[in-house]
Amino acid sequence: MSSTINFLGKDSGFGDNNNSGYIEIGNDLMIIDCGFAVFNNIKNRFDYNKYNNIYVVITHLHNDHAGSLSQFILYCWFIYHKKVIVVTKCDKMREFLEISGTVDEGYEITDNALGIKFIKTEHVAQMDAYGFKIDVNGRKLVYTGDTCTLDPYMPYVDDCDEFYVDTSKFGGVHLKFEDIIDKLKEIKANGTNVYLMHIDDFEYIKKLNNGEFYM
Repeated sequence: MSSTINFLGKDSGFGDNNNSGYIEIGNDLMIIDCGFAVFNNIKNRFDYNKYNNIYVVITHLHNDHAGSLSQFILYCWFIYHKKVIVVTKCDKMREFLEISGTVDEGYEITDNALGIKFIKTEHVAQMDAYGFKIDVNGRKLVYTGDTCTLDPYMPYVDDCDEFYVDTSKFGGVHLKFEDIIDKLKEIKANGTNVYLMHIDDFEYIKKLNNGEFYM
């Protein structure tokens, strides 16, 4: 089944296509994460003139999730004269953009847009990280972002249509796929479509998945 989120890439941090996606919401564009490999993927993909608002949701500040955010903001501002609305709970976001040399007038930062509810999770000790839930285009979505635990999302998955899950062969600061398969099967059995993302070994995950969840 096609997902509400259109993925630009599903690779983990060392892959060629950073985990990122987008949703068109009426006359607005919502991009989820903007890693170092994302800018060239989205530079010419959209006619930015047609959107009333351009939102970028940032889950955390690792380079594979925010590495080309400044470049994208500068591009939208200087080429299209459009301000980017950065939607995030990351407490270092403004400092991150200032260090990157991003013009102040090219963006605004908010944690209150599009009806998003951020879900704080555990990823690495060096920074805060979030997933989120959103009701959009008639669907209820839960998105983990990078996480090493499913616990923060469990209160929401019984009442969602689509669950997007960080998926790893090795675990550590990510979800080890073989450790969560049974839980994902339970979630799927309750009527939620499960989509795997941020994948570090596609062949391994595909073999272990055996067609159970969408990739």
